[in-house]
Amino acid sequence: MTDRIDLHLHSTCSDGTSRPEAVVQKACVHGLKAISLTDHDCVDGVPAAMEIGKTLGVEVIPGTELSTTFDGKDIHILAYFIDCAHPGLLRYLQLFQDERERRAERIVNRLNQLGVGLTIEAVMARAGDGVVGRPHIADALVEEGYVFSVSEAFQKYLGYNRPAYEKKYILLPEEAVRLIHEAGGLACLAHPGIYNRDDLLPALVACGLDGIEAIHSKHTPEQIRRYEEFADLYGLLKTGGSDCHGSVRGEPTMGTVDVPYTFLEGLRGARQS
Repeated sequence: MTDRIDLHLHSTCSDGTSRPEAVVQKACVHGLKAISLTDHDCVDGVPAAMEIGKTLGVEVIPGTELSTTFDGKDIHILAYFIDCAHPGLLRYLQLFQDERERRAERIVNRLNQLGVGLTIEAVMARAGDGVVGRPHIADALVEEGYVFSVSEAFQKYLGYNRPAYEKKYILLPEEAVRLIHEAGGLACLAHPGIYNRDDLLPALVACGLDGIEAIHSKHTPEQIRRYEEFADLYGLLKTGGSDCHGSVRGEPTMGTVDVPYTFLEGLRGARQS
């Protein structure tokens, strides 16, 4: 086994296509030494992932990815080494999951008004036991023949400023950081290159961030260099991952992003200090 890791992975507990156990099994096949299961606003899959990780020799770091809003942008905050049984964190996650279901209902109502006969039951069936999100609605639209692909569903109906888009429940980054810290974890900004708003980074750091995801499957080599330099300048920890959701939603990316084990050592050291 190599010293490569992947600290950004999703399972069926949010909008991934593989069960938590299967995510760990695939990590083992790819020769990853450690991973973090970071489902969106959910920690349900962490215990099972950690248990099979012990059997397979893959270290599983308990994590999640919290959705926040800052200056009108959706900003995601990765949490590592959290106590998945922390009452305050669990209360928030339940609130957010309830809000996600209400948002899905509003989106379906908008689609119905546009002449798309999708039902909330079809959407919830796609989500299964996971936390419902727009990707599940897109899947249902494809399955029932209203669009040809998930990308078309977002471009035509579900993307920002599209006719069926609905705003999500707003959590501020500083609130997410506080929740993560109260649960004993470290808070890291996810995939900054996706936002196209590097001007926001200093203000986000001021919210109490511990680290930044410098390496990501959608970051260019120049972006990786820039975010690593930014981390050094602001004294931030570095993290990285593929953000793999599974093969159904596009090309699988687990095992294709080289994240060094030293990143995990840095996170662990900061938590223990």
